[in-house]
Amino acid sequence: KMGMNTLVASWEASSKVEWSIGYRYRARTIFVTNPNGAYSLPIHENGGVSGIVLRPTSQWRLNGDVEVMYADKAYTRISPRGLQHYKIRSTYKPKSWATLSGTFNDLERRDNVTYVHHLDHSRSFTAGASFTPTEHYGLELSYGYIDVFTRTDECFTSTVVPAGTPGSSPACAANGAPYLGTGYYDAPTQFGSIDLMLAPVKKINANLGYRMSAVNGTTQFLNPRQVPGSLQSQFQVPYGNVAYTLAPGWIWRGEWNYYGYGEGTPIGPTAPRSFRGNVYTLGVHYEF
Repeated sequence: KMGMNTLVASWEASSKVEWSIGYRYRARTIFVTNPNGAYSLPIHENGGVSGIVLRPTSQWRLNGDVEVMYADKAYTRISPRGLQHYKIRSTYKPKSWATLSGTFNDLERRDNVTYVHHLDHSRSFTAGASFTPTEHYGLELSYGYIDVFTRTDECFTSTVVPAGTPGSSPACAANGAPYLGTGYYDAPTQFGSIDLMLAPVKKINANLGYRMSAVNGTTQFLNPRQVPGSLQSQFQVPYGNVAYTLAPGWIWRGEWNYYGYGEGTPIGPTAPRSFRGNVYTLGVHYEF
């Protein structure tokens, strides 16, 4: 069972500044039944929230939020006893036909008790721009970065102990798995795209663009034959399409997409994977 209460106070200092602050309490009781009997685990969480809204000009808006939390217990090894969450969002319109935007999001969680030492975070940043000065052409740009990280103490058995492993652990050995690892995983990823819209005449509409994502991640390999694989890879998709209106209600459309995937890791037990392909599509649209 669970109950939660949130108390928030806000203050509108002016038409350009608004601020809020609050307190949040959550109580949970988890009922567990196993062969050794049944028991209940009460968990109490205390936290604070705060937010701010800024409007420096009529074209620019900025929002920020912060949340912090502490719990007295955790039911699973990856459940946080401490949490911090930070968010920032901004939008700016220098012209009626131009929009700039950006976001930042950082979620930090941890449970630093003995033989758990869990840490994880999810951090992301995005930026985008859109320009449509006339009905004949437009441009959209975007960029994103995200880093997903996690680590938790874990006991394991392996014929080859990975480099950097602390070695044997009495607590792990008592459960039949002598080695203590971290379960480390980190996957920083970047994404970018560009899209150009062209409509030189009323009957023709075309788009040209390019999308790309790249990962440069690492992890703790418990299998000596394991390779990074998609943790170190790139994916590229250039594309183009054109639509021609033959008559009212009749539209011919052609599209091209190129898909290219490659792994930049050294050759190990298996060679790095890669593929590429071209996809062409022809279609007709009829309205009746």
